Amino acid sequence: MAAIDDWRDDFVIERDQRAGGMWGELLRKVRAGTLVRVARGVYHPPVPPDVRPAKARDLRYLYRVQGAQLAANDPLIFAFHSAAAIWGLPAIGEWPPKVHVICERAQGGRSTAGLQRHTIGPVTAVDLHGLRVTSIARTVVDIARSNGLREAVTMADAALHGLRSHDGRVIRAPIAKSELLAELEHAGSGAGVVKARVAIEMADGAAESPGESVSRVGFHDLGLPKPRLQVSFSDRFGKIGTVDFWWPEFALIGEFDGEIKYQDPVFLAGRTPQEALHDEKRREDRLRALGHNVTRWGWSTATTLPRLRDHMRDAGLR
Repeated sequence: MAAIDDWRDDFVIERDQRAGGMWGELLRKVRAGTLVRVARGVYHPPVPPDVRPAKARDLRYLYRVQGAQLAANDPLIFAFHSAAAIWGLPAIGEWPPKVHVICERAQGGRSTAGLQRHTIGPVTAVDLHGLRVTSIARTVVDIARSNGLREAVTMADAALHGLRSHDGRVIRAPIAKSELLAELEHAGSGAGVVKARVAIEMADGAAESPGESVSRVGFHDLGLPKPRLQVSFSDRFGKIGTVDFWWPEFALIGEFDGEIKYQDPVFLAGRTPQEALHDEKRREDRLRALGHNVTRWGWSTATTLPRLRDHMRDAGLR
């Protein structure tokens, strides 16, 4: 069984290379592009070019977070987006330019070009993959207090939903909404608590992707009717499938189509992308035969409120 911190094996530490007389070899690898600097004195192989852009973005930030610990003299406690990256929670857009950690006021410490220190009262942390991080509930609440509704709902949805590998193995167990609300209570009446409560109340573990979460925030901001999530449909031939959104009063089904959908092994289930597209068309035909309209949209529509408003109105949502 691999160690929980076996990720360390992929990093190269400058001080170790100097001590072992390998400094010249390290420089050659950096110049050749086979190693890139992720933290002061810490290097890692670049993300392979065939990794999809969103995943590559996540990995590059995670390497910076892990590299920050390897560059530090003492254990760090990662928080905010840096803790979210370790927990495997999704970000909307780019990750922050710095790695974020928290420490008690008595410990002090200064922020640097790549590391942002937040000094607070007593700090509690959990161990995850050989790193110290804020709990997943604390992480979500911190994000919800300091960021917009899209980011907050997306991370809260993911925490409630949990995370599994392609073969069904549990990577991150789902948490209950009561855990988020309890953590929010601990925050008292501090800054951002009101908007964090809105995000947590909106959160729904039925959401299966960031695109679905962002779309729901859009519906909320536009004052559109709230949909039911992940509803299954059947006809006389058997089960048709589960849809992302359903507005029964409008006989409308909505589906978010992200860039990964027709590349995801779980969605493809052994099919080619072309076969999956054909199956989706047949699925839509069966849903329409039940009397429902079916509409689809992607990221550009979900993240642009006027476009989302017009798209949903054209589909019949009022």
